[in-house]
Amino acid sequence: MASLRRETKANYVIHDMIQAETTDREDHTFCGIMFPVKCKDILPVDHVIINSVAVRGALGPLTVWVTKDENLNGEISMSRKNWTKVYERVHSPSFVGYSELDLSSNPILLSPGQVRGIYIHSTRRGDEAIVYDNKVKTKTHDDGFITVLPGRAHVSERVFGSVPIWGWGSAWRDNREFVGQIKYGACYRLWNPSENLSFGGNFRCAARSLFMCQRRAESPFSKLPDDAIYYILNMMRWDWVNDTSAGMVRDQKEARRNRRRQMIADMEAAEATGMAEAAPAPDPGDDAEVGVDEDSDEVANADEEEEVNEDDDMDEDSVADDVDTGSLDSAVSDEYAWGDHVSSRNAFVYNDDDSLSDESDEGDGVAGGSQVQHRMQLRARRSILSFLRAH
Repeated sequence: MASLRRETKANYVIHDMIQAETTDREDHTFCGIMFPVKCKDILPVDHVIINSVAVRGALGPLTVWVTKDENLNGEISMSRKNWTKVYERVHSPSFVGYSELDLSSNPILLSPGQVRGIYIHSTRRGDEAIVYDNKVKTKTHDDGFITVLPGRAHVSERVFGSVPIWGWGSAWRDNREFVGQIKYGACYRLWNPSENLSFGGNFRCAARSLFMCQRRAESPFSKLPDDAIYYILNMMRWDWVNDTSAGMVRDQKEARRNRRRQMIADMEAAEATGMAEAAPAPDPGDDAEVGVDEDSDEVANADEEEEVNEDDDMDEDSVADDVDTGSLDSAVSDEYAWGDHVSSRNAFVYNDDDSLSDESDEGDGVAGGSQVQHRMQLRARRSILSFLRAH
């Protein structure tokens, strides 16, 4: 009967001492640091549990806050009502080694694809409480389970305070990075027929081979019912057949490239079919017979201008797509310099693109999703214009 009551997620948490450790240049020390953390959806993970964070500095009375479990839509509110306090304790100074803030009594849970903001603050007087860095990369830390993104520093001794320690200006600084460690565990999803595509290629191949053996009369597995095979696969962990997070990332990237190629091929085929079915344009000398008046010249001129504008739009999109990560970082740093103040009312906007959206896709020669959509719109407009000119 156990095979008929298969679990959907593990009843244990894998604690392999997974430790996310950031770079440490000690660019700044001040009262607090706020940063987003995203749980990736590459591996068959049900949720990630953050058990502790570690920081260094003069420390003092520390609190840890986390955004409430909701969809942030790319923005983190700076209002206190949208945060929950999960830790509070006084720590002695630790200028060299990291001091661990144990969250095990109130851990932070992240579901696949979810982003939550973490805010660490000290009410100690002065500007030496917590060490953090200037933003250097688009991702502070990136592994197979989570991504730590650059955040915003706080220079007020009050939690969520809007007045800095010197009494004027803004209390927040953009483009800062968390310095420290994050320890977390992962609870995996278990195999079920509906979850088959969430597992790696090796696991899916093993499942297919097992069912193929069961269908052969000469195989011992032929004596087992389907539910027994389901139960065997349900008890296997995702990496027991040598699947890796890097391999699954490659597989997902390749699948996405193939989908894009297919979309472009379908659009080109649809455009070619539509152009072939369109009637030929009438002879200009027959304008009086078909009812075309002098406005047709204006329509043609408008069509030419539209095509010119479309070409300009395509050039702008191609230029935007050719911009690499470094130039984007420089553009951001130009807009928000390291010394710029940010109002406490401004929501923190973050880029939650996962590892699948990196520069490795650009070498493929296939346009990005935004460019594909733009091409679809342009081709649809051209088809409509061609049809109107023909009739």
